[in-house]
Amino acid sequence: MKLRRSGVLAVSGLVAVASFGAVGSAQATTGIPQGTWYYLTNGVKGGTADVQFAYGKTDDTVLVGDWNGDGKDTLAVRRGNMYYLTNGTAGGQADVTFAYGKPDDTVLVGDWNGDGKDTLAVRRGNQYFLTNGTQGGAADVTFAYGRAADTVLVGDWNGDGKDTLGVRRASQYFLTNGTTGGQADVSFAYGRANDTVLVGDWNADGKDTLGVRRANQYFLTNGTTGGQADVSFAYGKSDDNVLIGDWNGDGTDTLGVRRVSGPAQIPAYTDYEQDLAVPSQVGYGVYKSTTATYDCGWFTFSANGSQSGFGYGYGAGHSAYVELRSDINTLSRFQLDAVNGPGSACGTWTMVLPSDTPRLTASPIDGQYRVGIDIAPGTYSTTVPTDPNNYCYVAALSDFRGEDASILANEQHDDGEVVTFDVYPTDAGFETDGCGTWTKVADPTPAPTPAASQSPAPSAPAGIAPARASIAGDPAPTATPAPAAPAQRAVTVAPKQH
Repeated sequence: MKLRRSGVLAVSGLVAVASFGAVGSAQATTGIPQGTWYYLTNGVKGGTADVQFAYGKTDDTVLVGDWNGDGKDTLAVRRGNMYYLTNGTAGGQADVTFAYGKPDDTVLVGDWNGDGKDTLAVRRGNQYFLTNGTQGGAADVTFAYGRAADTVLVGDWNGDGKDTLGVRRASQYFLTNGTTGGQADVSFAYGRANDTVLVGDWNADGKDTLGVRRANQYFLTNGTTGGQADVSFAYGKSDDNVLIGDWNGDGTDTLGVRRVSGPAQIPAYTDYEQDLAVPSQVGYGVYKSTTATYDCGWFTFSANGSQSGFGYGYGAGHSAYVELRSDINTLSRFQLDAVNGPGSACGTWTMVLPSDTPRLTASPIDGQYRVGIDIAPGTYSTTVPTDPNNYCYVAALSDFRGEDASILANEQHDDGEVVTFDVYPTDAGFETDGCGTWTKVADPTPAPTPAASQSPAPSAPAGIAPARASIAGDPAPTATPAPAAPAQRAVTVAPKQH
């Protein structure tokens, strides 16, 4: 069985003694709304969130644990002595509900018996009452440990698959490997007396160790002997409420933050043009609009002022994307037509994530689509509608940066043509404009890859992505013809512009 730990939350060591008394249990309820939005990351290098979702109420006390033993930590909320546990990270209704303890109990979360499932415990002074189920009822284990004023930590300190307690007194830590009280098994100093303390298995070795948080800087250690941090990075904001858990089941604990507000947005503007500094005014990431009209356009610029990418809207109700990476310094949005007044074209943009719940359309129309999120891979067909002022443009995209290099393949077609286009599972995006309504006519065909015996394909001209090569395969040992390759795709025209 994989040795792992329960999810924990960070609580300030000084505040915890007075108002909470436990690190690694539940988020302190301070009377200030903590928010219903959660942003989880699966790495310890900072960057954007991998998962975002809404759950519970703004003033809920939040717990983190692996409630069903699947190796993934998820959320629960506490309201008085009622607990609502969920086994996913997509929001929605609770999977398990029960009552336990008293409304004013200090609550701990851990896998007390090593069965792979996290359960609750309550602390009353220096008395601990542990339960091995999520049905409520009497405690399975009761013991005394430490002092009533101690700050308490929960973790699997020795890698035996069972969570036990530790106490913190200023920058001194006293860890025990059992649930019978007695003397500490490990003691050491780490960090500063006023550090916010984290507990997690940062390197997937099955043992929980400490980390400290200072504003939005994190310093993680992989041992219980003190010393220098093994990993340090920045994540989120200095006033974020921080959660710790193994969100994807890879054995490594990582961060999440809880905020009042939903996904980051690029707000609508009130002039004909708007320049936004990246990342100070708008953060890195992929943003989506369904309100950008055909008169909305945008450019991205690198730090040296050179144009990087461009894009435009497809009409209200049609999706468009822009991707801002670390090489982008400025996002410039502008209005092509002033008929409807300033700021009416581009609207509000909202950040999206790879983990967003798929909402697949079977009949894509003008716009941009994320493959696997907005549209399923496959072969699509359309008959180009008659429009003397427009033509059909369709493209497969490697990203949404709006650069020439973002185009994996594209085509241009005229009125009345019947068009078939392959969308590969490896494509990041699908773009269509002026082509009418597409219909999926076949399941996805594997993307062609170069054959092992072929010579390298010649390089494409600068700014143009090369055509995809034929399907992989060694030369046939006999004269039997090789299986037919999927239809080739290529960059055949310039990107469409309004």
